[in-house]
Amino acid sequence: MKNRSSFWLLIFLFPLLIAGCFYWWGRGLRPVGTSAEKIFFTINRGDGLIKISNELKKEGLIKDAFHFRIFSLILGTAKNIKAGGYYLSSTMTPREISQILTKGIDDKWVTIIEGLRSEEICRQLIQSGFAINPNEWENKVKLLNLEGKLFPDSYLIPQEANLEKIIQIIQSNFEKKVLDSFKNEINSNNLTLNEILTLASIIEKEAKIDSDRRIVAGILLKRTRNSWPLQVDATIQYAVASNNCSILQSPCDWWKNRTTYEDLKIISQYNTYLHKGLPPGPICNPGISSIKAVLNSEETDFWYYISDNKGILHFASTSDEHYANIQKYLR
Repeated sequence: MKNRSSFWLLIFLFPLLIAGCFYWWGRGLRPVGTSAEKIFFTINRGDGLIKISNELKKEGLIKDAFHFRIFSLILGTAKNIKAGGYYLSSTMTPREISQILTKGIDDKWVTIIEGLRSEEICRQLIQSGFAINPNEWENKVKLLNLEGKLFPDSYLIPQEANLEKIIQIIQSNFEKKVLDSFKNEINSNNLTLNEILTLASIIEKEAKIDSDRRIVAGILLKRTRNSWPLQVDATIQYAVASNNCSILQSPCDWWKNRTTYEDLKIISQYNTYLHKGLPPGPICNPGISSIKAVLNSEETDFWYYISDNKGILHFASTSDEHYANIQKYLR
């Protein structure tokens, strides 16, 4: 009797299971919403189907990531999805989205390297073919305090993107990669975001390896807390170039190899030989490693450091040791 009851139960449940599967499948084939507003969706090189489907679900473009993966495999589009930027809306069906993602779009990849000033980034974008007015760029950077927040990364930018759209893309990435990723560390730090980015920008120009970056961060913080001038050449270079260079000027030495005695006399809040404490803001746009160095600085006995002709840093605890390093490595 027990086996017979189980048999009839299965007979009863099987149609319900089939009906449920059809309902799930049919529901997943319908659009998510009714808004025709387009969302710019990016697929980076190397992104797999799982990541793509999860991001589509996160952006509210599909109902179910697993369903989209199965459907794309059945449709045969999964293996033909191309890296690129796509304008998608919630009114599109999974079939439409899946097929659009195989076409690719002729957008441009722009790679912003660590340590560039905002003017250098603007020049790079202009050289990449984007119609950007240098004066409008500089005004926007100042208005929104973007120096230090133009996050170094590879960006897929639509060909027709204007200044506002480009800045929006970069800002969104900065919020995701820095503000969101390091939210707890930033909030628990005694420094403001501007101070963190200012220190990170200096470290970006002064140190090349992670272990040195953490030590330099510790030295700069210690000098600041003890009312010592930072005496950082990179801030002098920033001040000098701000007076002597422009976006459209080519060639232009934005970062001089060596600071001269005359450079040290420049009247600027970025002259850290004349003014104690941090400069008003970042001098360039730092990468993750330099930001992490500030958030995880290393306390040492060192108060001084110099960079030799090969870019190797030499640290010192006393002024005598520092002077000896200068004589040994820079003379």
